[in-house]
Amino acid sequence: MVFFEKAEEYYMAREILDKRKANYRQLNIELLRIFSMLMVLVIHYNVGTNGQTTHEMVVTEPIKAIGIASLKSLSFICVNCFIIISGYFGIKWKCKGFCNYLFQISFWGGMIHVIAVVLNCSDFSILHMLGNMFMFLINGNWFFVAYLGLYMFAPILNAYIEKVDTRHLGRMVLVFYLFQTVFGWIFKTCVEFTQGLTFVSFFGLYLLGAYLRKSSMKCFLFPAKVDMMMYLGVGVICVIGSMLTNYIGIQKDVYSYISPLQIIQTIYLFLFFKKIHVSERYHKLVLFFSSSAFSALLMHSWDGVRLYGNGLRWIDDSLPVPFCFTVIYIVLFFCTACCLDKIRIFAWNHSLAKVFK
Repeated sequence: MVFFEKAEEYYMAREILDKRKANYRQLNIELLRIFSMLMVLVIHYNVGTNGQTTHEMVVTEPIKAIGIASLKSLSFICVNCFIIISGYFGIKWKCKGFCNYLFQISFWGGMIHVIAVVLNCSDFSILHMLGNMFMFLINGNWFFVAYLGLYMFAPILNAYIEKVDTRHLGRMVLVFYLFQTVFGWIFKTCVEFTQGLTFVSFFGLYLLGAYLRKSSMKCFLFPAKVDMMMYLGVGVICVIGSMLTNYIGIQKDVYSYISPLQIIQTIYLFLFFKKIHVSERYHKLVLFFSSSAFSALLMHSWDGVRLYGNGLRWIDDSLPVPFCFTVIYIVLFFCTACCLDKIRIFAWNHSLAKVFK
């Protein structure tokens, strides 16, 4: 009897430990979800404020050009990371989840117009607000449609991922990226890729996320610090490539969602977050922001583009050391979006969500 009691205690303790380990992994990836949306805000700040690097800038202002390229190297993989997370966990297709996604975008389409009016960034128009809410698929953000396409095809991708073994899945990922790199990035003969701004490219990232979950290749088993070095190292290569192509005058999009360099960067940043440990004491805090991280993108779409841009321009024109204040502004913007998104969650849970019970 004592033996069985000891064994029962052991397995209960083992079960608790396994749950805690799963919790750590979940928090790690949720932290990457937060980081990805912060990077979205950074890349839009960088493009909107600093513009693109050019031959003239590289020649006359090389330090500025390197700074712009470096910021891109750190943040351009934001969307790729977000989609790889979806592939790693897998999208469980449910009508409730599908409608929640549409409701989230529609709700923010209306709310951001109200916010812009309150802050005197836009004139109130009921037609404009309704257009945001119910026609967001044609006047919103390219990501909305691309992710919607991924969501709709996820059951098919999931069936394939579950059926094949890891080696076959790896071959499929390799073939996809060879095809995308050659015909989408190098020669640009396939308009279906369009620099990664379509759901077709999301398919590849989704499969890659699933492969990272199943694979045990040695190149994926480096320590976390090595993964970070790989991420930063590839970023340096991107900066050098950007400087050279602009100086020589070659029109090559080094910074593109389908660039093989960006894909490699995405893999190793994801692996870095996968391997780090996040204390369980931060569980509620991390989930509070990660569950609403997508709202950061929504809050600077539609009228929010002007709202976000006005704040950045005011900082750039009015405050000393604008970059430091811009970092603070981006963090506060993200936190505000997450807090306001709780209104949307409350509205969903107490209205349409009840239809699916």
